[in-house]
Amino acid sequence: MNPQEIRPGARVLGIDVGTTGAKCTVYDLGGTPVASAYREYPMLHPREDWAEEDPNTWWRAVADNVRACFRSGYVAPEEIAAIGVSCTNSFIPVAADGAPLYNAILQLDQRASDEVDWLREHVGVERIFRVTGNRIARGTFSLPTVRWFLRNRRDIVADTYKFLVPSGFIIRHLTGEFSINTSRMGFTLLSDIRTGEWDAGLADAAGVPFDLLPTPYRASDVVGGVTRAAADATGLMPGTPVVAGAMDTVAAAVGAGAIAPGDIFLAIGTCGRSCFSTDTPTFDDRLMNCRHAVEGQWLGVQATNAAGASLRWFRDVFGSALSLRAEAEKRSVFELMDDLAATAEPGAGGVVYLPYLSGERCPIWDPDARGVFFGLSFATGYAEMVRAVMEGVAFSIRQGQEIALAHMPKPSRLSLGGGIGRSRLWCRIFADVLGYPIVRLRVSETETLGGAMLAAYGVGLIRSLDEMAGGVFDGCEVVEPDPAAAAIYDEMFAVYGEAYRRLAPEFAELRGIRSRRA
Repeated sequence: MNPQEIRPGARVLGIDVGTTGAKCTVYDLGGTPVASAYREYPMLHPREDWAEEDPNTWWRAVADNVRACFRSGYVAPEEIAAIGVSCTNSFIPVAADGAPLYNAILQLDQRASDEVDWLREHVGVERIFRVTGNRIARGTFSLPTVRWFLRNRRDIVADTYKFLVPSGFIIRHLTGEFSINTSRMGFTLLSDIRTGEWDAGLADAAGVPFDLLPTPYRASDVVGGVTRAAADATGLMPGTPVVAGAMDTVAAAVGAGAIAPGDIFLAIGTCGRSCFSTDTPTFDDRLMNCRHAVEGQWLGVQATNAAGASLRWFRDVFGSALSLRAEAEKRSVFELMDDLAATAEPGAGGVVYLPYLSGERCPIWDPDARGVFFGLSFATGYAEMVRAVMEGVAFSIRQGQEIALAHMPKPSRLSLGGGIGRSRLWCRIFADVLGYPIVRLRVSETETLGGAMLAAYGVGLIRSLDEMAGGVFDGCEVVEPDPAAAAIYDEMFAVYGEAYRRLAPEFAELRGIRSRRA
C-alpha cells in the first residue's frame, strides 16, 4: 500500500502491548477513536520474584482485538492506512521463524541480581551510564536479563536468532521482519542514547553476541507490510504498512501532545510514569532516560511499578463482595471503588500506602521494597484503604516529579493519560498531591493514539505530529488543585517518604529471609 493509494477518510491503527493486556484502537486523522478492543492475558510467577508472560498470548490478543474492531462495523480493513505499535518492557529470545524460545521476562522480574553485580564489576557503572544514559538495574533494563540467559540457559541462547521487545515480536508476526525501535533500545543498556545505534563495544564487554540484536528503526520508519498470513489472522489488508513505533511511554508522550522540549505529562496505567521532554542530552541517573520519537529530543522518565496494578491487586484480594455488587448493578467494580474512596477525606484517615508490590524503580531503585499499609486502626474502613492506595501512587509519582522539575522551569499544568485518567477522583488526588492543574485528556489511552500518530506520519498522511497533536487538548477538563487538600497531602507526603527510609533495612532483611527459605 503506497501513500498515493491511501483514500480520503483513511484510518490509522494503534496497537499497545501492555503489561496485563493488549489494546488496539483505530483513529481518524483528527485523533478521535473510531473502534477499540482490549484483551487481558495472564502474568506468570513460576518462582518468588519472577514475572513472565507467554508472548504467544500477546499475538492472540492483538489478532482478536483487530478482528473485534472490524466486527464493530465502524471501520473496514481497507480503511486502515497504516499501523503503529507500542509496548511494555521485555526482551524475548526467538528462533529464526519468530517463535519464542522462552517466556517473556517482564520488567517486574527480579531474578537477575547476580547479573547486575557482574555488570557493575566487569563493564562498569560509569561506562554504561556514559553511553546509555541509564543506571544498571534488573527487570527495568534488558541487559541483566540477557546476561541471565547467557549464564543459566545457554541452550536457549544457542538456538536464538534475535532478541525482540514485545512490539518487535508483534511486528515480526505482522510483517515477517525483525526490528526494534530506537526509543525501546534505550532500555536494553546496549545502545548509545545520543545516536540511537547499537554500541558494539558495550555488547562485547557484556559478552552479548552482536548478531542477536535486531535492526534499529526510528519510530515513524516503515518496517514492512502486513503479510498474507497476518492478514488471515487479523483481517487486515495484505501490504498495510507497519511502522516501528515506540516504547509505551514514548508513544504516550506523542499521544499526550508532549512533543516539544519542556512538556511534562503523566501516563498512569498498570505502571505509572511521569515524563518530561528535553532537547539537551544530559541525563539524571535517578531517572530512566531514552530517545523521544521526535528526533533531537529525549525523555526523562520516573516510573512506579504498581500504579493501576495496586488498585487491581486490592480488588483481587479484598474486593470479592464489591465485585459481586458491581456485577449485580451492571457497573465496573472500579467505579464502585471510586465512589467509596470519594467518601473518605483527603489523607485517608491517616493511612499511608507504599505501592511497592514488586519492588520499585526510580527514584528509590529498591527491588527489595514491598507494599505497606501504615496507620491502620479500628476506624479504618474499605473506603480509607482504597483512597490510601490512590494517594500512595500519587506520592510515588510526586517523588519523581520533584527530580524532573530540578531540570526545567515549573510547568503551568500537567497532562494525564492512561487508564487512571478515567477516574475523576484519582485525577483530583493527583492535582492536590502534585500541586498543579491536571488536564484530563479526552483520549485516555495515549499509547495507542501515539502509535497511530506515528503511523500516520510515517506514511505521509500528516506532515508533522503537530497536525494530530493539536487536537489532543480540545474539550479536556482541567482539574485545579484544592489548597486545603494540598496542605494535608504535603504533610502525608513527608510521612510517606520517611516510612520508606525507616523500612528500607527491614525490606532487605525480609528478602534475606525469603531467600533462605526458597
